[in-house]
Amino acid sequence: MTFREHSNKQGWDDWALACEAVMLRRFAGYHDDPQADAERRLGEAFTEDEVRRADAYLDAGVLDTSRLADIEATLNSASDDTKWLVEQLKTAWARMNVLRDRIDDAGSLMDIGYVASAIGYVPGSREAIGA
Repeated sequence: MTFREHSNKQGWDDWALACEAVMLRRFAGYHDDPQADAERRLGEAFTEDEVRRADAYLDAGVLDTSRLADIEATLNSASDDTKWLVEQLKTAWARMNVLRDRIDDAGSLMDIGYVASAIGYVPGSREAIGA
C-alpha cells in the first residue's frame, strides 16, 4: 500500500484517526474490489504510522473473552475477591457491548460521535470486525 508521505491530520488523536479509517473502509465496501479500494483510500488519507495507530486503537477495543474464559477456568483455588472481580468484569463487558450496539443502532436519534467519544468507542467498528 502506498501512503501519504506527510500528514494532513496533525494533532489528531488515535480515536479520531480510527473514526476516519472506519468511515473510509465503509465507503470502500461499495466498490468492485473493496480491499483494494480501502487500501487506496487509506493511503490517500493517512501516513503509514497513522494507519497503524488507527488499527491498533480499533484492535484494543475488541474484548478478549477467550482470555477471560481462561482466567475463569483457573478460579477454583482463587480467593472470593478474585472470583468477584472476574464476575464484575464479565458484567461490565456485557454492558459495554449493549452500549456499543445501542450507539451503532441509534441512527439520527442522537449525535453518536459525541456519545461514542465519551467511552472512546468508534461508531460502526464492531460490525467492521464482525462483532
